[in-house]
Formats: sequence, structure tokens, C-alpha cells
Amino acid sequence: MGTLFSTLDIARSGLLAAQVQIDTAGHNIANVNKDGYSRQRVELVSRLPNYTTYGALGRGVSVASVTRIRDEFLDYAYRLQVPALGNATVQAKYYARLEDIFLEPADTGFVSRLNDFFDTLDEFATNVEDLPTRQAVLAEAETFANSLNDVAQQFYMLRSEANEEVKDTVEEINSLSERIATLNIAIRDGELSGQTANDLRDDRGVLIDELAQLVNITVREQSDGQVNILVGSDVLVDATGWRELEAVRNPALDSERDDLVEVRFVESGELVEVTDGELYGALQMRDVEIPAYDDRIDTLAAAVISAINAIHCTSNGLDNLSGTVSSTNATIDAVTALNAAGLPFDVSSGTFDIIEYDASGNPTTITVTVDPTASLTALATAINTASTLAGASITASVSGGDTLDISSAASGFTFSNDTSGALTALGINGLFTGYDASTIAVSEVIADNPRLLSSGYSTDVLETGDNTAALAMAELQNAMLLDSESSTINDYYESTIVQIGIDAQANEQILDVEVAFVNDLDQRREEVSGVSLDEEVTFMIQFQRAYEASARVITVVNNMLDALLAMGR
Repeated sequence: MGTLFSTLDIARSGLLAAQVQIDTAGHNIANVNKDGYSRQRVELVSRLPNYTTYGALGRGVSVASVTRIRDEFLDYAYRLQVPALGNATVQAKYYARLEDIFLEPADTGFVSRLNDFFDTLDEFATNVEDLPTRQAVLAEAETFANSLNDVAQQFYMLRSEANEEVKDTVEEINSLSERIATLNIAIRDGELSGQTANDLRDDRGVLIDELAQLVNITVREQSDGQVNILVGSDVLVDATGWRELEAVRNPALDSERDDLVEVRFVESGELVEVTDGELYGALQMRDVEIPAYDDRIDTLAAAVISAINAIHCTSNGLDNLSGTVSSTNATIDAVTALNAAGLPFDVSSGTFDIIEYDASGNPTTITVTVDPTASLTALATAINTASTLAGASITASVSGGDTLDISSAASGFTFSNDTSGALTALGINGLFTGYDASTIAVSEVIADNPRLLSSGYSTDVLETGDNTAALAMAELQNAMLLDSESSTINDYYESTIVQIGIDAQANEQILDVEVAFVNDLDQRREEVSGVSLDEEVTFMIQFQRAYEASARVITVVNNMLDALLAMGR
């Protein structure tokens, strides 16, 4: 049977429930601007009734729990999608930088410098005996070479930047993993009593979201409230703590660099299975995308060097060569076969001529047979043998164990008719030295003496007006040198620029899609878990009324008790 005192207890339970509800609403309002906060609601249950002969008599209300309003499926979907956003965001940044490297279309762009070089070759072909014109060719050649050097250097720096981003991202992953592991323990300890650590779970959820944008992860919650986080199939965070990652240098990643890093677990040394996120984006740009464009520019530079030098090394200028001419491309050693000695251009079976001139300008031709399976030492021997047979003073020797020196005691000498490609491969009497965009340069010997700039094929020293070699070099701009002899230098360069634009646009479209997906999922999460000030204020008014009503019940019971006590006096 109910009593006035049991009614007081019922009213007291209502006061307490309303107070907890008001506190929770206030907590929601206070955290309205906190990232990742999930609104909370008080779950109420009726207290066990008193059973009487006329039925169950209610005993009021009690607070069962304060629950966190969260849709775990939306969190799963968000964390599944956000790594792709991180990947696309990083790649978009680097594609923008790639487009800036070439400054196209612009008057100061690379293609303008390429065209200027060939334009001066055209002018040179019309007046090969003019020294200022020769100097202009060398100046434009140097500008062209410097522009390629600059592009190569910017590619190098861009890869270095991506490499540093990999290192920074690894540090950020480690920081997030450690904080998540700390919160794991706090949540486990806080939920031992059976209650949910709402605010701690929100804090951990924000960190997991940030981690998911950095690297592909899988999140699995355990029965004690802790989460296991995996990268690929490897555990990153679990009940025992977290596994530290490190960025380790591996020179095997690129034969030309020893500073590039790969991501491994510190404790085991195992590679981390990175397939998405900002870390993957940085690795992908560093190891795949940027090198692909870098290779295309190197291919373009190599084609120009090879084609120009093939003409230049087998023709002559106003002055013939004299003294000693050295190769500029070194072999691995003096005893390895030429076709396996690390030369930048191919050597095939064939011959080349060395034409030696006496004081009267009379030529003596020395024909050298080239065997690509023979060594640099063997080539030097072949030159010496051919010179002796021809009665010439040409001598050849290996210098430093990897370069070839060719000397003459006569008034001068030139090279011609190279069907083997050996002169180009070794870098003998070329206009350019080097073999790619980073190493291309104008020969210092020719820069110091513009009269050595080759202009004709004639072996007659008196025919200084011969412009056949100059014309051949100028015509290379329209020659099919690239893409299996299907593209000109300009075509190849333009296709490279177009490809960068296409790839950048494709990534931009992917980025737009990923932004839309992630924003949609985040909005849907906010609709479920976000705090609405209007809603919370409405609830507070409702809870206030409930509190006032319970207080009114106490007032009524108090009056009834006063009346009852008055009757007894």
C-alpha cells in the first residue's frame, strides 16, 4: 500500500531524474562546437513497483544510463572512405606542382627554350663562318641545357618533398596511435562498472578518423571497449599498446638516390602494407608518378643529346681537333664489354673513321672496327692498330680505368662515318656532355672555342663554308626521334604536358568525388550525433517542467502531512 512518504520518494526520484536530464542537456550545449562530440541522452526506467492486492503500485523513476547517440555503421563507412580522400588530396597538391614546373603555356616555358635553341641552329646553318652566330648557338645550347637541368632539379626536389612528407606522416601516425592506445586503457578502466565512457569514446573516435585519413586502417572494437586497429593485416593498436612505425632509408629504392625511405614496424622490421591514405599518396607520387614524368624528360634529353652529338662528333668546324680528345661518358671499367659497360647510348657492330691532317691539310683516313662485345681497352688497341696500318700518328689509351683518350701528333684530326654509335656512346667530340636532363651540359672545350662547333661534313679543310652538318642538326627538331620514331621532340614534349594535364584532371575529379562522399557521410553522422541547440533548449524546458511538477508533488504531500498532523493536535 502506498503512503504519503512513498509519494515523497516518488517525487524525489522525479526530481533526481529531471536534474540529470538538465545536466546532460547542459553538457550537450557546452560541447556544441567540439569536433566529434556525440550528443548524449538520459535513459530512464521505472523503478520496481510494490505489488498489492489491487495491483502493482509504481515507485517512481530511476536513471538507467547516459547514452551516447552514435551510428557505428556511419563511422565504419566514413573511415572506409576517408583514406581515398587523403590520397587524392596529397596527389592533387603534387600534380599542381608538376604543372608549375613547365610553366606551360607561357613565353618562359620549356618549349620556348627548346624552340629558341633550334631557331639559332637554323640561323647558324645560313652563316656557319660567322663567329657571333656560333657564340649565339652555344649560348642557346647552354640555356636549353640549363632549362633541362632546372626541370630535373625541380623533379628531384619534388620527390624530396614527398619523401619528407612520408617521414612526417609516419611521425603523425605514431602520435595518433599512442594517444589512441592511451584512450583505450582509460575507456577500459572507465567502463569496468558497466557504464559507457561517452566523452572518452568521442575523443578516441576523432583520433581514429584522423588516422584513417593518413593510412588504410581496419577498426575492431573488443568486448571491454578497447579497439584493435590494423594496417593491412598487421596490428597497429590493440589491448597491449601500439606498434611504432619508422621511416627507414633504403638505397635500393632508387639507384640514383640513397635518401628515400620506406615504412617499417620498428619491432619487427616488417614493411607496412600501405594501400591508401595520405601516406600512400605521398609514396605513390614519390615512387611512381613523379619518376614517370622525370623519365620522360630524361628520355627527351637523351634523344637530343644522342641525335645532336651523332652529327656533331662526325663532322667538323672551322678548326680541327688537336692534341688529346677524351671521352666524357665513363664505362664501368676498362675490361667490360662496351654493350654492358654502363654507357648511356647503344654501341653496335660497325666502324668509324679518324681523319688526320698534316701541316698542308692533307688527310689520312683511319678506319676503326668496333666490336660491342669487346672492352674499352680492346677499342683503344683497335684504334692504335688501325693508326699504325694507315701510317698515322693517332694513339689511344684508357685513362683512369674508364675513359678513352685519343691523341694526335699531327696538325689536327676529325671523326666521321660512325656506323657503330661508339663515339656518341662514349661522348667523344659531342656538342653536349651528359646523358639525361640532370647531366646535360655544353662541352667546355667547344664553349671555350666556338670555332670547334661542327658545321660541315667535308673533309677538305678549305671548305669552311660547308653547312651540311648545321642543317642536319637544325632539321632534328622535326625528325621522328622518339616513341619508336613516331614523334618529334616537340610532339613528345607536348604529349608529356598533355599527359600531366590529363592525370591532374583525373585526380581532381577523383578528389571532387571523394570530397562529396566524405562530406555526405560526415553530414549524416552529424545528423545522428550532432547537437542541435534548438532541440536541447526545448528539452531543457521539458525537463524544467518535469522538475517543477515533481516539486509540486512534494508541496502537495507536504500540505497533506501538515493537515494530518494538525488533526492529531
